[in-house]
Amino acid sequence: MRIARTNFDRHEQRRDRRYALPPLTVIIDNQDYVSDNWSLGGFHLTCALLLEVGTVIAGTLHVDGSDGFSFSASVVRKDVAAGTLAFHFRELTPLAVTRLDRALARRLVARRLS
Repeated sequence: MRIARTNFDRHEQRRDRRYALPPLTVIIDNQDYVSDNWSLGGFHLTCALLLEVGTVIAGTLHVDGSDGFSFSASVVRKDVAAGTLAFHFRELTPLAVTRLDRALARRLVARRLS
């Protein structure tokens, strides 16, 4: 399977570009977290969750005031000193991907207009 890159920085190894805005609200175990950054491949949180790399979680994702989208993700990086976790989406509905894409498009258009 061929993977299309959306990040064109030669020094960046991630497949998808990261965005800080608009922030995502992620609900895991009935606790709300706001993303530090995110991409179409996953998200990064500063949180006190006691999870190990490889752990799969389920939750709800909210973007731009949406009703929320169910997802599952696995922990791919953990920085104990910084208290951060990086997650990779395992399951994300096509509608959620469309909403994330639209949120980015609105932000980019608004930036051009200002």
